Amino acid sequence: MTADEAEDPHAELVRPFLNRKRPLPPMSPDSDSPNAGSGVRAYAMTGGRSQAAVQLEFETMLQATGDGREALTAVRFERAEILRLCHSEPQSVAELAARMKVPIGVVRVVAGDLLAEGYVQAFHPSVSVADDVLLITRLIAGVRSL
Repeated sequence: MTADEAEDPHAELVRPFLNRKRPLPPMSPDSDSPNAGSGVRAYAMTGGRSQAAVQLEFETMLQATGDGREALTAVRFERAEILRLCHSEPQSVAELAARMKVPIGVVRVVAGDLLAEGYVQAFHPSVSVADDVLLITRLIAGVRSL
């Protein structure tokens, strides 16, 4: 910052990032931000990638495989957390993101890697509603109960 910018009272309004006198707010673990408490950015969690080798939808259900259960002690960070959450019952990609309090893109990339390595298995949603027999059965039962 030059001396002219320091003396100009409007420089702060034009370029607020130059105001270095203002302290940064501390990150608290109780914050509602997606990376609260971890201090780690999403690109660090995914190794800088925005897409995985396998495309996962929000509603794709993931379940840890036998290899995934064995690898639980060997893997770390988000990979271990996904395996731990999918250990006992299937979880959707959206549920994992909510429980881990990380962006859904992070879960899609990390879970896609786990799927490619054989640590989780994916149950993809039906292509169309007409193919989902259980959904249709539940709808019929719901209409009958009315």
